This record gives sequence, C-alpha cells and structure tokens, in this order.
Amino acid sequence: MSFESTSLWQREKALQRLAGNHALLKRVVEMFIDQIDEKHLTLTTAVSNRNLEDVRFTSHAIKGVSGDVGAEALRQKASSIEILSASGDWNEIEVNGSALASVIDATKSEMAAAHA
Repeated sequence: MSFESTSLWQREKALQRLAGNHALLKRVVEMFIDQIDEKHLTLTTAVSNRNLEDVRFTSHAIKGVSGDVGAEALRQKASSIEILSASGDWNEIEVNGSALASVIDATKSEMAAAHA
C-alpha cells in the first residue's frame, strides 16, 4: 500500500496547533509513536472478539490522537472503522482494520524520519 507523504502526516498543521513549539511537537510525536501500537492491538483484539462497542470506542480514540498529531490518513482510516462499527459490517471492519496497520507503519516511519 502506498501513500502520498503529505497525506500521512501534516506536520505544519500539527505545529500550528501547538503554537509553533517544535520541542512540544517532538514530545507529542514521540508519545504518539509510543502509544499507537498498543491502541492498534486493542482494536485488533476487539475485532477478533467481534465486540462492536470496543471497536467503536478504540477506533474513535485512534481517530482523536491521530487528529491531534496531524496524522490525517490514519485519522481518516480510523474514522471509517468507527462509522463501520455502527453498521456491524464485520467484513468491511476487518478489511479496514487490516489496512490500518499499513497506515500506522507508514505514518510512524514518516514521523520518525522527520525527528531523527
């Protein structure tokens, strides 16, 4: 799966939200990178357990933290999963959940490269 770099992480918008504070952005990005895999594991478990409420809650949480840090493609994918959880379409939830892993990895790579 390929992504346009600008669609993955909107660094400048995230920086604007933090009043141009580069040090704070670096800390926020580090926290995001440290926590997103755990959130993804929680979502994967919810999907495996066919727990729609946990899928909705966790995808909403991923959507929120992704939006906070400017990870737009990830925010959009998590939003799609949240919307799908209302329909109970497990096939689409699973497809989007699998795709989420690729978006997470690509976003983390872009963020890490920018802060290396």
